[in-house]
Amino acid sequence: MFTKAKKSNGDAAAPKTDARKQVPSIISASLRIVGNLVSAGDVQVDGIIDGDVKSRTLTISHGAAVNGAIEADSVYIQGEVSGQITAENVVLGASARVVGDVVHSNLVIESGAFLEGHCRHLAVATVVEEQPAEAATGDAPSDVEAADAEVEPTEENTRPREATAA
Repeated sequence: MFTKAKKSNGDAAAPKTDARKQVPSIISASLRIVGNLVSAGDVQVDGIIDGDVKSRTLTISHGAAVNGAIEADSVYIQGEVSGQITAENVVLGASARVVGDVVHSNLVIESGAFLEGHCRHLAVATVVEEQPAEAATGDAPSDVEAADAEVEPTEENTRPREATAA
């Protein structure tokens, strides 16, 4: 009745936890962080962060603020952000105030949210634009060379110019 049961599998003793079911790290309303914050899990900000934030999901509550760049898979904002936001999914709640660019795959802006900045789609923002082959190899003439090549000497463009009074 009270004897230990034999374990047939050694990993049955280790509890299996899904990272998505873990409790988020909470920055309480009375806490101010000066510096960058990096988390592999979920972060809920109720206080103030003066620095960059990188996490899987980030929730910024009403009355909270982040002054720095944000990089996450998902971001839900009810508070204030000053800085660039880069995330797959971005939701600006009705009380959100964002000053900075938003780079996203999916963007939801609720009525009443404030956004001052540019919105760019994540796929477009990550594409590296290549230079044309002529410009990269130097085979194309410069603007000055092209302009000189098109001008033929004539009496008009070869005589000295007269000074004009200013």
